[in-house]
Amino acid sequence: MSESLRLGIPTLIEMPDLQRTVDLALRLKVDFIELNMNMPEFCPEALPAKRVRECREETGLDFTVHMPDDTDLASFHDPIREGHVQRFGETARWAAESGARLINLHLSPGIYFTLPDHKVWIYENYYHRFLGNLQEAYGKVIDYARGYGISVCTENVVNFHIPFVGRAIDDLCEIPGFYLTWDVGHDARTGYLEREVLLRHADRVRHMHLHDYNGVSDHQVPGTGEIDIPGMLRFARERGASVLVETKTEGSLIESVKAVRFFKL
Repeated sequence: MSESLRLGIPTLIEMPDLQRTVDLALRLKVDFIELNMNMPEFCPEALPAKRVRECREETGLDFTVHMPDDTDLASFHDPIREGHVQRFGETARWAAESGARLINLHLSPGIYFTLPDHKVWIYENYYHRFLGNLQEAYGKVIDYARGYGISVCTENVVNFHIPFVGRAIDDLCEIPGFYLTWDVGHDARTGYLEREVLLRHADRVRHMHLHDYNGVSDHQVPGTGEIDIPGMLRFARERGASVLVETKTEGSLIESVKAVRFFKL
């Protein structure tokens, strides 16, 4: 495997403990750990930045941060949207003090109204307000991150194929410092429709979530499903994107890292 391809593992719901995760990462000889803020143990208030930095200095492991999935930078409720932006600023400061240099987040498509014969996405119905909120919020978020030397990557979460979301990504890619995470399992769940958006902005892909899809569910061990894992690894290597091996249990992570290394890219 190319030395430029950096592999990482996520924090696990079965292992909500930094030291155990570090021990696993060292055992697997990966390069970084993603601290997932959906779990309270990995939020700034619970995990001192000093502890993460000391761990980084002692082990050589790097860290990335995953913002809570319910972060919504487009909310039509100003106090809520501003609260999410403020929380990002707090997270960016904590990440910088911890030594992390990448923060991953989702772009929420919002809710929809179910009508008798179709559904109406609220954010699509008010697209210009939706986009304006996103542009304003991302401008602030990226400024926060840039001040700390941190990259902000927005992940496809089975939504980039929704036309108004893909259009918003196109518009947001006009903002300097707006980067993307390619989640290959989520892409597969859409029948590979999300990649149309991602490939339009291949130069913005800085991070990858790697797992397989077996036709029923994703987050499967790479090589056990239908995804072209070697092709995705080549894409990541050619662009210098970091790769999070994103299966969800200790046993499957061990299998997954072994499988990725088997491809010897």
